[in-house]
Amino acid sequence: MTPVFNMKYALITGGDRGIGRSIALKLSSQNIFTIISYRKREDEAITTLNYIKSKNGQGDVIRADISNKEDIEKMANYIKEKYGGIDILINNAGVGFSSKFVEISYESFVKQIQTNLIGSFYVTKLLIDNMIKKKWGRIVFMSSIAGIFGAEYLTAYSAAKAGLIGLAKSLAIEMAKNNITVNVVAPGFIETKLGKSYFEWLDSIGYRESEKNYLSIIPSNRLASEEEVASLVSFLVSEEASGITGQVIGVDAGASLTPGSVYKVNY
Repeated sequence: MTPVFNMKYALITGGDRGIGRSIALKLSSQNIFTIISYRKREDEAITTLNYIKSKNGQGDVIRADISNKEDIEKMANYIKEKYGGIDILINNAGVGFSSKFVEISYESFVKQIQTNLIGSFYVTKLLIDNMIKKKWGRIVFMSSIAGIFGAEYLTAYSAAKAGLIGLAKSLAIEMAKNNITVNVVAPGFIETKLGKSYFEWLDSIGYRESEKNYLSIIPSNRLASEEEVASLVSFLVSEEASGITGQVIGVDAGASLTPGSVYKVNY
């Protein structure tokens, strides 16, 4: 396919569902060609792409396990050969497993670091060249308030998401001269399957009505939404946000304003 002149090309890893899907839909509505990567839910990715096309947007889907080096290389080669590269990269794909620290396995810890941190690094490394060549680019890493404050029973996830912040800040310094911004979006617990699974796991180990009690200590008494996260990402990749780089911006409905709400499940 011949790239469309004057159209920006974006890759959203893990764009088949949840926050990634909301970001893909938001960007595609702004005349951005949206490439969606998925690991195993091809039907979800195609559903997202069909919705984009139904709204006169353009996009593509590609399977890639972001924890797998060879998959990332195949994905990057496919994008370069077919579209010449990308202008916008949203490193959204990630995994998180709840576990007490003394019970977490070595394999589980490594899997979360490999997917959330190393995978995002390698995708960026292989696809940043087109941005450097054009002297324009936007990179967003999806971290978490768990990566800023930590979160009980999410040790590996928090470590990986904290690593993304260090990666983004350092890369932002290096890429500023190329007019490439690099920022971090740090959602709190969001109304997604991943967020729900955390509260379900807490209930399974003895907490009662953990989600209800968690909401009670958030100033807004609610979780932030996928759409609110997508709106922030949409702004960060726009021309209007050219002066914003190396920043970590939370979308948590005020959770991080409440002492203890993101540090410990203390209810």
